[in-house]
Amino acid sequence: MNSIILFLIKSSIVFTLFYLVFQLILSKHTFHQLNRIILIAIIPFSLYVANTSTVIPITTNTIEIPAFTEMGTNFTTEISNGSTNVIHVKKSYNYLNLLFYVYILGVLFSLFSFVKSLLDIYTLKRNSEVKKLENYALIYSDVQEVFSCFNWIFIPKNNTKQVDNIILEHEKKHIAHKHTIDLFFIEIYKVFYWFNPFVYYYGKSLKSIHEYQVDSDVLRNQQLDITKYLGLLKTEIENTSRSNLYSHFRHPLIKKRITMITKPKSNTIQKLKYLLLLPLAFLCMVSFTKQNSIIPDLVLPKTTKDKDTKPSISPIKNITKADITAKFGPAKHPILKSMRHHNGIDFRAANGTPIVATADGVISNASYENKWGNLIIIQHENGYETLYAHLSKFNCKPNQTVKKGEVIGYTGSTGMVTGPHLHYSIKHNKEYVNPIDFIE
Repeated sequence: MNSIILFLIKSSIVFTLFYLVFQLILSKHTFHQLNRIILIAIIPFSLYVANTSTVIPITTNTIEIPAFTEMGTNFTTEISNGSTNVIHVKKSYNYLNLLFYVYILGVLFSLFSFVKSLLDIYTLKRNSEVKKLENYALIYSDVQEVFSCFNWIFIPKNNTKQVDNIILEHEKKHIAHKHTIDLFFIEIYKVFYWFNPFVYYYGKSLKSIHEYQVDSDVLRNQQLDITKYLGLLKTEIENTSRSNLYSHFRHPLIKKRITMITKPKSNTIQKLKYLLLLPLAFLCMVSFTKQNSIIPDLVLPKTTKDKDTKPSISPIKNITKADITAKFGPAKHPILKSMRHHNGIDFRAANGTPIVATADGVISNASYENKWGNLIIIQHENGYETLYAHLSKFNCKPNQTVKKGEVIGYTGSTGMVTGPHLHYSIKHNKEYVNPIDFIE
């Protein structure tokens, strides 16, 4: 859940950044097809950046993040004395759960609106007179204005006056450019990113580019008098209720269209401005992805005792084996109901409980790691490594030397969990070992 929210936030930031740069620097130019391509490309690029883990791979001394093997916080566990106890952990309220549920409700509402729009258009077509032509069809319907959707041109059937050929050519150009596919794509994106207000401005910008592109084509191909075309635009009255899935001549941005039509064509040299998107793209990839960490040489003070370099204490003070909610080894997953190997042990603990290093060492990782949530990995001497997962926050940073018993973070419920607890693992020579054997 946390990883989904983080992905949505990252991709929304990249999307918004590129859209704002486009609006401020590039949107005024008359390169309509190029602008259309750039706007459409923003969406897949933002999704790619948010889903990319590394930009510059580093293969030397990299940190290995273990595969997620969490067993949950509520199931039967066997204590070392041989008895079987059922330990129940009281789930604490997680505000991220509420945030996620609100997001899902928004998705469902947006999806309902999108499907309803599709059904409305389909119903309108089904109940209308259809006249099929070579590359499009004329749909005579109970509508107040001419508009196009996919390869259909809807025409008011009660209109006593003949539809102006210029308007028909305008809608035919929308069909030729397959603008409905763009709008369909944007509406799907809105379903999942309904919370980002810039998505709605983005949709308006794309529809404006569609109109600019068609206006330019109609004036060029039909060899129309620009004065007549502008006069037709000025006499058109805006309508109130329109779907986001179709294109129409009476677009609400008529003033901007007139400005763009009368504007001199942008000089080709202005296309160099679009190169500014390349360093911006690289900056986003560097900022929103991370490089693999490099493990520094483990240098401990000469006064360090051997017993302090081997994990030997509980990662949470004043805790007993009765507070273990998931043991090391094979166990039945509480949700999936299948046997899985748990590579550590889980301690129940209130949110914000201090976590200590179980031996002297160096912090090799302290970052958010998807299902593990906030994860700390400490490198120790003699091939030992300890892992601490699902923390609420860190009290250390990578490459920092820590002492046995030093507070390195606090328990939480980040990652894929049902409540606050600590997952604790020990590796010796890259093999997982039972942490219970190392707690004195």
